[in-house]
Amino acid sequence: MSFLQRTPFFRLLLPLIAGIVFFQFVGFSAVLNGALLFFVLLSVSLNYIFKNPSLQYRFRWLFGFSVYLSIFLIGYVLSEFHGRRSEFRFEGEKGLCYVEILEAPVLKEKSVLCRVETLNFTDSLGVIHAAKGNALLYVARDSASEILQSGDRLMLETTFRKPDGVINPEGFDYATYLARQGYGATAYVDADHWKKSGRNTSFSIFWLAEKVQKNLLSVFKRFGIEGDEYAVLAALTLGSKDTLHPELRQNYSTSGGMHILAVSGLHVGVIYLVISFLLRFMDKKPKLRFLKLFFILLFLWSYAFITGLPPSVIRATSMFSLVAIGSALLRRSQIYNTISVAAFLMLLYNSNYLYDVGFQLSFSAVVSIVYFQPLIAKWFYTKNKILKWTWDLTAVSLAAQIGTAPLSVFYFHQFPNYFLLTNLIAIPFATLIIYFAVALFVVSPIPLLSDAIAFLLKLFLKILNGSISFIHDLPFSLTFLSIDPWQLLSVSMAVVLLVAYFNYKKYMLLFTALCLTLFVVSADLYRHYHTLQTDRFIVYSDNRQTHLSFVNAAQHYYFSTDMPSFARLASAFILKEKFSDDYAVNDQSWYDSGFAEFRNLRFFVLTDESLRAKYTESPIDVDFLIIGGRQKPRMAEVLNCVRPKCVIVDNTISDWYTGSIRRECLAQNIPFYSVAEKGAFVLNFSD
Repeated sequence: MSFLQRTPFFRLLLPLIAGIVFFQFVGFSAVLNGALLFFVLLSVSLNYIFKNPSLQYRFRWLFGFSVYLSIFLIGYVLSEFHGRRSEFRFEGEKGLCYVEILEAPVLKEKSVLCRVETLNFTDSLGVIHAAKGNALLYVARDSASEILQSGDRLMLETTFRKPDGVINPEGFDYATYLARQGYGATAYVDADHWKKSGRNTSFSIFWLAEKVQKNLLSVFKRFGIEGDEYAVLAALTLGSKDTLHPELRQNYSTSGGMHILAVSGLHVGVIYLVISFLLRFMDKKPKLRFLKLFFILLFLWSYAFITGLPPSVIRATSMFSLVAIGSALLRRSQIYNTISVAAFLMLLYNSNYLYDVGFQLSFSAVVSIVYFQPLIAKWFYTKNKILKWTWDLTAVSLAAQIGTAPLSVFYFHQFPNYFLLTNLIAIPFATLIIYFAVALFVVSPIPLLSDAIAFLLKLFLKILNGSISFIHDLPFSLTFLSIDPWQLLSVSMAVVLLVAYFNYKKYMLLFTALCLTLFVVSADLYRHYHTLQTDRFIVYSDNRQTHLSFVNAAQHYYFSTDMPSFARLASAFILKEKFSDDYAVNDQSWYDSGFAEFRNLRFFVLTDESLRAKYTESPIDVDFLIIGGRQKPRMAEVLNCVRPKCVIVDNTISDWYTGSIRRECLAQNIPFYSVAEKGAFVLNFSD
């Protein structure tokens, strides 16, 4: 029996994914959609119209084709439906909004992030409009906003705006990301422009889950677990990442241990094994087996709810639920079919899960582990239990990396070189921490026993965090890489074809895999060649700091008022372009006190008050005047000192001052460019 015959849901999953992808990147009209639906109905009808056995046999493919086409259309329609959910009707209009908080608010440094649904909107004329749409609302942080909860309803005066898309070279498409999360707008509201005006008192299983999660997290705090230990424990056990600060996240990301902080198969698997072990006495009788199944499903999905139902947990919980059902029915689970069922059901629930990075990494890791781990485990055999356990864990880590490495490089542009060492330490300690956290919940009312368990839990967390920090600080802990979508697809297909070659020994599969590998390398070389042929000047879009790039072939010169933020903003662009060297503009002979001469053009960068109250009889001619650094310039004074051919204002400048500069430039017939409105300014000298 072939793989496709043994995995019927995999065959159904493929057209569903095709329909979702087709909507995103191609799309077709309602007329064509109706024509395809008519063809499906016609194909099904013909199966009953044909009475002649020979005709039925000749056209037997029609029924299967109509089923696949139906599922393709389901994927397309679901994507269209979820796309409409992110639409926001009153974007850009100022007025009074009545909103309801959907999830537990997240405390930020200066604001409180609330995921809200608009209930109605009152325009400037006082007309009340029904409004449906989800948005991200940032409320100024104070004592009142810090106690907001799910279900609270707020009346606020603000303007919701569509989030920015790609505004910098190789930048993150924030608008598409939020749309796939179901949010169509963002807004900020000051402390004196909102008030709480009621609460939704209807029952919600999600709000109940949040309440249970908070109560469980309070158990950790009650036993003195705090700081980095609490942050890691909350993320590892209950999926709460609000207290993970950037440095701690970076430590886990660099070392290759970030996956243990994303509640997924490891955590759900531990819960499944614990419940199965405790209820193993029920395996003897059929009725008790089904009672055991009930308790396993109850605990698995209860755990999924209190973690907030992220895609990784839904995937893991769905698969372990199917395994538990198969065990209760005394049927051996076909793992690939089980994985396909889980993916199929998740995409039916929300087609946008397909674009979720966690969803992609979870399924690629599971499939890779299932296939490659047994093969890798056979490379080394030993009877020593400790060595065997170590090698099995190594095999799992290697297998997972085969499946997830291309995606990790594509999304995060980095590869953790010490991932094997990290997993040998992190996975055992993560498992122990989950066991002891569950034990702490159970025995928390018992004074001495709970104190002992809490002490050991804190000890394990300190060792885990210390080990992760040590690995993070090792030399060459990261390799930085960049691949584009076509290279990602080529690498993934090459891996699949190599697997097929080793199974079927057909040399055409090997030849195609090698051709795809050659394409990946050639694309990399072409990108480097393109960089050598291109000179550019860039003003980046950042609402807090000013950043510039002067690119001369493979030489990259940068100006920034804050290097850490520039590194985060431009890292993907720098990696993709493969610059041989990076230099600070301030150290170059062609730059002095804001003036720069580059590629026979003159630039002046104004990020301070150096021209305030200054006057010259003869203004200095420059080609480009760049205004940033959160300045509040008086353009009459500035233009008395420099005479630009073009003025560029970045988005650190307020809307009011940007408008003032625009009016002055218009009056003097000087071309004007607003980075806040149009995104990063890019000048290609080769054009």
